[in-house]
Amino acid sequence: MHIKLYFPRWFWSDNLGDSIMLSSVFKAIKEVYDPSLLEVITDEVLVNTFYNDHYIDIIRQPNWWEKILPEKVYKEKHIKYFLNSRKTTTFVIWPDWQKEAFTYLSNERNLNVCINAPYKNILSYNFAFQISDEVAQFHDLRPRIYLADDEIREAKKIINSASIAINVAHIRYTQNRADGEILRYKRNSWKRLVHEIKKSFPSLTIYEIGQNQFEEIGDKFIPKCSFRKLAALLNEMKLVILSDGGIHHVCNAIDKKVLLFQAYEWNPPDLYKMHNTIFDKTYHTECRKECHLFAEIIGKPCAMEKCNRECYLLDPVKLAQDCIMYLNGR
Repeated sequence: MHIKLYFPRWFWSDNLGDSIMLSSVFKAIKEVYDPSLLEVITDEVLVNTFYNDHYIDIIRQPNWWEKILPEKVYKEKHIKYFLNSRKTTTFVIWPDWQKEAFTYLSNERNLNVCINAPYKNILSYNFAFQISDEVAQFHDLRPRIYLADDEIREAKKIINSASIAINVAHIRYTQNRADGEILRYKRNSWKRLVHEIKKSFPSLTIYEIGQNQFEEIGDKFIPKCSFRKLAALLNEMKLVILSDGGIHHVCNAIDKKVLLFQAYEWNPPDLYKMHNTIFDKTYHTECRKECHLFAEIIGKPCAMEKCNRECYLLDPVKLAQDCIMYLNGR
């Protein structure tokens, strides 16, 4: 069997965040279907990111005729007439939330499995269900980036081993906050978090990563770079502190330990965490389960519009304590 997997990122080239999750299905496809050839067609960025993946045989950019097909062909999966052939089985993954995934997770038992699964999260389910139920039930749906020896050596020259990273993420471009804050987690909270960590580890280097500019909250700033370089740099650090987003997916792809927290209502950590996550639900507001994704999944009205945004006020001292405990080996 020859399987072709299309991930037509040329239609959303400015949206990098969830693209790393494409690799979460490679191993599952290979082991569930045992194809003689697994061929992945995507854009240049992801070709360069996954070129040495252990489970794919070919990864390439689209041919001219594949690239000129209308977006509708891929988004609505009209593959029978445009992409299939007698010798291939073709799948398309589109990044939008899929009805099949939400229907599956609307069952309380399935939702709890997703929340507690060490090697899956809501995004890997969302991608896997676009292949098949069998792939979605596969035990390991982690994204993967396989670093080469030379990439690891170069990163060691740059990164101080006594270091951690923080992702001082901005709010979505579609959002407006009543408090005028442009960061997901308030600037003063970030500063208090860093201050508390530095009290226990004054020589620790704290790198800011994943944003367009240095916010002067950490000690140093790593400008935007390729997924692979970022993965290599993060690989040398002890811990990454963040809410969910593209940086989180990169961390999952290299099994980097993360302190994952809810920075605003769009990012309930329960749905995004994997085995490498430190997450203490006791100091996250319970109302997160009535908000945005949770509300859509369980089919209840979303409380987001009438809440007082307590998730923005998450105690930075408690986050710092989790970080300090981990760095102390406890």
